[in-house]
Amino acid sequence: MSSNRWRTPGVVAGLWASAITTLVAAGVHVLLPALAFPPLSIAQILVRATPGQVNSFFIGYLGHWALRLAVLGVAIAFAGCGILSGVFIERFGRWGRSRLVWSLSMLPVWLVGVILYPEVPQYLPRVHFTIATLPLFLMGGASAAPLYRRMRDAKPPPVLEIEPSSSPITTEPRMPGNPALSRRYFIVSLGVGGAGVALGLANLRSFLDPGTELLRSSGGVERATRPTPSPGDEAFDGIEGLTPEFTSIKDHYVVDEEIIDPIISPDSWALSVGGLVGTQLAVTYAELKRMPAIERYQTLECISNDVGGDLISTAKWVGVPLKTILEQAKIDTTDAVEVIFSASGGYSDSLPVEHAMDESTIVAFGMNDHVLPRAHGYPARLLSLGTYGYKNPKWLTGIEVVDRPYRGFWQQRGWNKEGLLKTMSRIDVPRGGGVRGKVAIAGVAFAADRGIAKVEVSTDGGSSWTEARLKTPLSPYSWRLWLYEWDAQRGDHEVVVRAYDGTGEIQTSKKASPFPSGSSGYDTVDISA
Repeated sequence: MSSNRWRTPGVVAGLWASAITTLVAAGVHVLLPALAFPPLSIAQILVRATPGQVNSFFIGYLGHWALRLAVLGVAIAFAGCGILSGVFIERFGRWGRSRLVWSLSMLPVWLVGVILYPEVPQYLPRVHFTIATLPLFLMGGASAAPLYRRMRDAKPPPVLEIEPSSSPITTEPRMPGNPALSRRYFIVSLGVGGAGVALGLANLRSFLDPGTELLRSSGGVERATRPTPSPGDEAFDGIEGLTPEFTSIKDHYVVDEEIIDPIISPDSWALSVGGLVGTQLAVTYAELKRMPAIERYQTLECISNDVGGDLISTAKWVGVPLKTILEQAKIDTTDAVEVIFSASGGYSDSLPVEHAMDESTIVAFGMNDHVLPRAHGYPARLLSLGTYGYKNPKWLTGIEVVDRPYRGFWQQRGWNKEGLLKTMSRIDVPRGGGVRGKVAIAGVAFAADRGIAKVEVSTDGGSSWTEARLKTPLSPYSWRLWLYEWDAQRGDHEVVVRAYDGTGEIQTSKKASPFPSGSSGYDTVDISA
């Protein structure tokens, strides 16, 4: 007999213990959100500890699902720990039937959850979490004891009697219990554990809901205006598959290191301003919205966006110039080198003081005529020009002026410090396959505040280039739609696109992955006509 067969009741009972613990912890978390759901809290810490290159790989291929899969991976590890505990307890013989022994089986997992507990504002302090969750893990483990006894004591299935023969037959000892019963409880345990994970994540999804509250600012807002269309802009209407030049809240990309988006009350929130300033400030949410603000269309791109990727979007933002806040604090520009921005949950990054004091750098509190959604940094986030998204922290809580260079969250993990946006262009249509007749080749191009001066398209793999038509951009800080109307020639074609920024500099053709400074290279599509 294999050594694993007689351990089957312990394996199933251990899985049951972890499943019940997961389900109960999820239920308590839903009823009391301040008590963290352990798979979420552990996954948050593990994601933060992951090297930047690994993060880039998973975000590039999976987008925000990378974080959700991290939670699923931790939940599977929970189940594995329960199974290992069951195998270990199986060796105790008659002691393995004890409810006390089984109640201790989930304590190692509980201890890991306590050690890896994150400091997140909406959650209870670590000591409260430790005390509150201990009974949940003890109860989950204890629930496996009667199940284990039932499987061990179950009568085995009947064995078909065989007539004796002259040849001796060596048989294995019969496995205790009924294997069919163990299999049944194994399947039930998987269902219970899966329900627990789904329940815990359902609460997370409610946190990510962008909401529909309209923005009401009591201060003066310099409104953004759409530009007067150019004569050729109507050619872009109705091109199926072409990215809209304005992104809705629900379609705007979301990538960050936070699995648990901070829940911050605007009544208790205040933006602290300190360091090399003459006056320490604590700007409340109401005070921020009373300050003179500006509104603008701006494109944001994630540094993890690969060539041809969709981690880039354009929205209408409202915010207060950071310069206004720093001047109120009487910033000491003589010795200041950088300005550090701290976010709820521990994230931080910085900008050179010259960039921070530029009129274009804002503390945003509105998006697309709505209050800034939680997934995008409610109640306030930073927005600067010319930088990738990671240089614009969400859920701002503090600003500090310092006299030294600063290495932020992602720089400590190997990413580029400056985070300057590279010129990019992307083919939206066609995305490959067969075409015929007159074909619209179209997409977007972006070069931050440098703007896009020209886009060229090649249908022969880069041997020759033709200038594309450009649509009037929403603002000097947004992407630009481009279109090339091509009479398809028979044969196979490699379509390539490249862009020139507003200074006349051409997009680099050098291929680079997102890590550590952002991707580069030409987007290409293979089509046949």
